[in-house]
Amino acid sequence: MKLCTVIVPGSDGDRLLDRLAEAEFGATKIGSSGGFLRRGSVTAFVAVEDEQVGDLIGLLREHFPEVTETVPISALPLADEWGQPTDMVDVRVGGAVVFVIDLERFVRM
Repeated sequence: MKLCTVIVPGSDGDRLLDRLAEAEFGATKIGSSGGFLRRGSVTAFVAVEDEQVGDLIGLLREHFPEVTETVPISALPLADEWGQPTDMVDVRVGGAVVFVIDLERFVRM
């Protein structure tokens, strides 16, 4: 088995759980924070059989694509070193980050 840790933007959290449930992937959701723009995020833990990892990643690629967003440079870390606070810059946001870890044991109680 594998433990897949899936991180998506906070605004996609409910949609993530809906898509996982539709595909019959059980998940546990927790709130999290961090990332390049310091926005809220949602982390879901999903235990899957080894052969299901590809299906999970395919689902995430289909439903949670990365997009480009224009933000003020002042929203970025180290912004004062990169330009004027009123400058705008395109950054890639959204999508999903997935960590896949071997799971020695899974117990449901």
